[in-house]
Amino acid sequence: MPKNDVMPENSAETETETTTVGEYLLCRLHDLGVRHIFGLPGDYNMEFLDQVEAFPDIGWVGNCNEVNAAYAADGYARLAGIAAIVTTFGPGELSVVNGLAGAMAESVPIVSIVGGPTTEIMDRRAAMHHSLGDGDFDRWVRVAREVTVAQATLTAGNATVEIDRVLRECWTQQRPVYLRLPGDVARQPVPKPPRRLDRPAPIHDPDQLDAFDTAAQRLLNGATCPALLVGNLALRYGLGAEIAALLADRHWPAATQGLGRGLLDETGPNYVGVYDGGDSVEPVRRIVEEADVLVCVGVKFFDWDGLFTADLDPDRIISIGRRASSVGGRLFHPVSPGAALARLHSIGPVRAVDWATAPDPGRPPAARLDPASNAPITQARLWPAISAMLAEGDIVVPETGTPSFGVASIRLPRGAVCVQAPLWGAIGYAVPAAFGAATAAPERRMVLITGDGSLQLTAQEISRMIATGQRPVIFVLNNAGYTVERAVDGRHQPYNDIDNWRYADLPAVFTRQIAVDSHLVSTEGELARVLAGLGAGIPDRPTVVEVLLHPLDLPAGMPQWGRETTAVDYQSTLGSTPRLSWRGLPDQ
Repeated sequence: MPKNDVMPENSAETETETTTVGEYLLCRLHDLGVRHIFGLPGDYNMEFLDQVEAFPDIGWVGNCNEVNAAYAADGYARLAGIAAIVTTFGPGELSVVNGLAGAMAESVPIVSIVGGPTTEIMDRRAAMHHSLGDGDFDRWVRVAREVTVAQATLTAGNATVEIDRVLRECWTQQRPVYLRLPGDVARQPVPKPPRRLDRPAPIHDPDQLDAFDTAAQRLLNGATCPALLVGNLALRYGLGAEIAALLADRHWPAATQGLGRGLLDETGPNYVGVYDGGDSVEPVRRIVEEADVLVCVGVKFFDWDGLFTADLDPDRIISIGRRASSVGGRLFHPVSPGAALARLHSIGPVRAVDWATAPDPGRPPAARLDPASNAPITQARLWPAISAMLAEGDIVVPETGTPSFGVASIRLPRGAVCVQAPLWGAIGYAVPAAFGAATAAPERRMVLITGDGSLQLTAQEISRMIATGQRPVIFVLNNAGYTVERAVDGRHQPYNDIDNWRYADLPAVFTRQIAVDSHLVSTEGELARVLAGLGAGIPDRPTVVEVLLHPLDLPAGMPQWGRETTAVDYQSTLGSTPRLSWRGLPDQ
């Protein structure tokens, strides 16, 4: 070998000290718990996708379209703690915006990685496909700023610092973030990280925590009927064990918002039900609204869960939020939710006054279906039947609309979780979210409950379920259109009608080789026989149950909700002045 070609003595050491930008990003995602990446290939991102395919500890999961990828990542993150998606510049990333907005609204940490044009192309402002042809390559970054909490365009010079910064924000704020990875940057060399990226610990100011403690003690002093209300942030920050200990030690009743289901043991003695303001069942409403101190953990009030109808005194509320907590409206910042909850556990009084309990509203007397009955299946009979078939550890994914109201009326078995997105409220969420959640927890049974109208938006993702070996139980409620909208307006208007697909036959379109159990039921007897054959575990094959229902048959709670939504959406004034602020609890 010529002298000039002799390798330096420390070349092996140098090689071990470097990696590529793409591999660095994958290592950091793995550190935070990402084991699968959702998305679609595009000509700007395939250099990075080659690295994903070669990375041994993270699997690539392709989707049918980008909005499905975003919803799948949302469902995955709710089980795994964090998720990632890869799309391409322009059309791909813009299709993801809807899902990222939902994750932003509901506090779901998703890392959106966008393969972009090369740095030279962007610097020279070239007219490129997937752009508007005007050389402005930052348009979609500006869009991303509206639905993410941190953003960066990566270069070889900034990649290590910016990746770590953005991912820390994703975890700390439990919200989506955006990384643009230009096509020529993915394989640029960067130093290997000297250590793993640990999940950032919540920050709190000791003085502010002490001040919160003092204010909370003052409010709790003499309280005899305290109660707890749990929202979605309690799920995101993993506060289940701490909340369970407080309830058991202090003998408090606890309700949950629809956003927060899955944290509390709904079979336990402290759980009382779902609270959504004036639409709550009476025993739950009284327990929450008659509490002399109500502790809200990670609670978000909005119009559909009681913002305008909750009869709550803000001066009697202790609220624990993302980075701050409040007592009677007075804010203490920064105070981490775990630290605030620990203080409340230590100072909270033991409740001596018991509370009235109510039977499971989803399982009324004589709820069992008669296998010989030819009576048409109704909403009132459907939900007790579904409640009875649920088992411990199930993942239940109800679509926005009729399914979400139905699931609100039942109690989940021990260890079951409920994945839903009522605040963002985008129909079509449930099918891809169920796919993502089942990818995160393949050992658990997936029970997906969707409506015919919603399914028509994202039905393609059932093909990905089947192709990846998932065996969900899918209920399709066929009520000939948008019944949730009929509850608001247009009960008989044609704009709420949809094409009547043969939903039970869809699997035949999605697969040629895998057997799928499909059922079409319209009577109590037919449904009873199908449910009896399901058992409690993951079925041997994917199962689709199409349930025919009357277009104007509404589940419990929906008629009142429809009247209230009509007033909020189309009338200039509400029936009464809300007691809560129009923005809910203090911004935290």
